[in-house]
Amino acid sequence: MQLPFGEWLPDQPAHLNPGSTVATNVYHAASSYKPVKGLVPYSGTSNVTQNAKGAGSFRDNTNTVFTFVGTKNNIYKLTSGSFTSVKGSLTISGTDTDFFTFTQFGQFIIASNGVNPPMYYQMGTSTNFATLQSLTSSIGSGTVPSKFRVSGVIRDFLVTGNIENAKNRVAWSGLNDISTWEAGLKSSDIQDLPGSGGQVVAITSGEVGYVFRQNQIVRMDFVGGSTIFRFSVISPNRGAVYGQTVSQDNRQVFFYADDGFFQINGDKVIPIGAEKVNRFFDLDLNKAFSDRITAAVDPFNTLAIWLYPSKNNAGNTTGICDRLLIYNYVTEKWSIANVKASQIFEQFVTIDTVELMDLISENVDEINISLDTPYWTTGQLYLGAIDENFKAAIFSGTNLEAELETKEAEIFPGKRANITGVRPLVDANANVIIKTRNRLADPITSSISSSMNTSGINPVRQSGRYMRANVKVPAGSVWTHAQGIDLTASPGGDR
Repeated sequence: MQLPFGEWLPDQPAHLNPGSTVATNVYHAASSYKPVKGLVPYSGTSNVTQNAKGAGSFRDNTNTVFTFVGTKNNIYKLTSGSFTSVKGSLTISGTDTDFFTFTQFGQFIIASNGVNPPMYYQMGTSTNFATLQSLTSSIGSGTVPSKFRVSGVIRDFLVTGNIENAKNRVAWSGLNDISTWEAGLKSSDIQDLPGSGGQVVAITSGEVGYVFRQNQIVRMDFVGGSTIFRFSVISPNRGAVYGQTVSQDNRQVFFYADDGFFQINGDKVIPIGAEKVNRFFDLDLNKAFSDRITAAVDPFNTLAIWLYPSKNNAGNTTGICDRLLIYNYVTEKWSIANVKASQIFEQFVTIDTVELMDLISENVDEINISLDTPYWTTGQLYLGAIDENFKAAIFSGTNLEAELETKEAEIFPGKRANITGVRPLVDANANVIIKTRNRLADPITSSISSSMNTSGINPVRQSGRYMRANVKVPAGSVWTHAQGIDLTASPGGDR
């Protein structure tokens, strides 16, 4: 009898669960689970010295990569595997709860944290960040909002939000001109969002944009003329808890609200976590550090991911996060992984030298990413991180220990089942534990862990009415697919 590893549904009970309550260090693919790799740091001895408070990776018009990381009192640029400060003479005075937003507008990178004046860096020209107002004063017109927390690019405008003394306001630059901020000039203007939606916490980029407030989501559409932008409320009573919980893959937007996880599709806000992971996440989250949650998209594997601090991370006093909540937005299935990091973000990775490549793998032959792929030539964004030691890192290490369980099944309805062997449907050696109980009110009884023999069978002896199989693939194992188990069992008595 075959039992597949079903959809991870921790919000549902083990019995009669159409899926499973265990799917750790894996992510869901079309017809199987695949392994999550460990983080491998590649920055050298000159590192970020504090928790990351925002990060971004960008390419200029010569395909050169610029990666920046913000902390509460500095901004760093990653060059040839080392971080160097690029705040120059600027003073940065954020707190542990102030996150940077980095936004690309042509050759310019805009950095803002809502506490200090917004800053810009011109790729290929700048050495350090300077105030955005200094650019406007030298070549533009008007006054840049003195402080704003978030920004995005909608059509050809830099759109800013959560402005000093007007937390519900959005303001946008001139058309294709971030140096112009004079209302009416080049279509630059402001808009105060009415109602009780709260502060603006995030702005997405694209042909259309979504302005996230604490309790509301507003869609921005460029219409031109004297109106410039049309504002449409698509979610009147639900917004994003924190701006850094919002992620985007082109027009697909994902976020975490007070009542769970959601996806935006056009004008529709779709629940993706209800009766699946919402209750699990609420119970697992270390709410003392909930502001440390960050979100990113792995477009290569079609994954929306949230990094968060869990209650399992005992003694956590720094707020380093330790878990990834993973959603495959093509298969619409969830999983989880145990990874410690300060920040996740979409990142271009460049390999400038053989020495830098050695930081990723000691043996070039063991690098599991072809050297001919865009991974090394900045042709594709991949999921990256600032790890727990504040180093730049990518998910290119060995596979983490994977743990999966089947659903709890009554193999022979009304009777006990005598389990004699399990064949894991995994292309690797795996260990198996059979968990049983005779009544739903009984505690779980587990067999000893059984290793795989040369025939691919895990011998096991266990008896019970209700059964589930726990399968672990050891850390460092090389494998690609985990699909379920093939069970050998015979009927026993009815009690």
